[in-house]
Amino acid sequence: MSGLDLRPCARFDEPARRALYGGRLLRFDGLPEVAALIGAIAAAIARAMAPHPPLAAAGLLPAGELAARCDALARRAPREAAWNRLLDAALMALGNDPAATYRDRLRLRIQTGDGARDRRTRMTLAAHRDSWGSNLRAQVNWWAPVFEVDAGRTVALWPALFDRAVANDSAGWDLDALLESRRRGETGYPPLPLARAPRCLGPPLPLVVPPGTVVAFSGAHLHASVPNRGPAMRYSIETRTVCRDDLVAGLGAPDVDGGAPRRPLHWFRRLADGAPLVA
Repeated sequence: MSGLDLRPCARFDEPARRALYGGRLLRFDGLPEVAALIGAIAAAIARAMAPHPPLAAAGLLPAGELAARCDALARRAPREAAWNRLLDAALMALGNDPAATYRDRLRLRIQTGDGARDRRTRMTLAAHRDSWGSNLRAQVNWWAPVFEVDAGRTVALWPALFDRAVANDSAGWDLDALLESRRRGETGYPPLPLARAPRCLGPPLPLVVPPGTVVAFSGAHLHASVPNRGPAMRYSIETRTVCRDDLVAGLGAPDVDGGAPRRPLHWFRRLADGAPLVA
């Protein structure tokens, strides 16, 4: 057991969204569309890491070659048309209305277990709320492991801090500045706003579910990567969605400590036709 209160959910409808905005974490099990998505990505990872087992590749490949393979997989995720079609099908099977739901890119997260090599796609993300960067109270995070995870290589959350203010640097973080620094090939700008005193937060609760299970939680939930200090690697996928009806109605999780200067709506595109989310 992960220690988190994961509520089984059959369909992500309006009552489920309202429960999520209130701090509930929802799990979805046994959907063939999710299994198809996870299976396709798992097969691609196995081919990319061959002849080594995907979970053991960090200990068997030279550092530079491992980094190149991980980066290629992570870059492929948002661009691979077949995976993105499977993701759209999975989100609709979960209950998202394709005419009202807008999603962010598909992301494949890889942790090697070696802090010296944790760069970009392999980085360990410190404590943060996604809403500190997006400034969207109606944002939903979707997370799923591709292979088995355990408490030492997964993500973790602080559910008790869902509606309690946490000191952070979101007011000084700007998406446009991040993108401009990346265009110049710079890596020093922080990739996301972070909690200022993470050691004062107390221990988070790890999220441990089997492959084929999807977990949904609010973008306002404080969460982080668990530092991977073991030999096995961690592969997981994630995306974020926004229901435009909820956005227009002003529904969403409480904003207790956000200071983001803007709302990057262009991150999100409609499931039905790819149209961008606009104010």
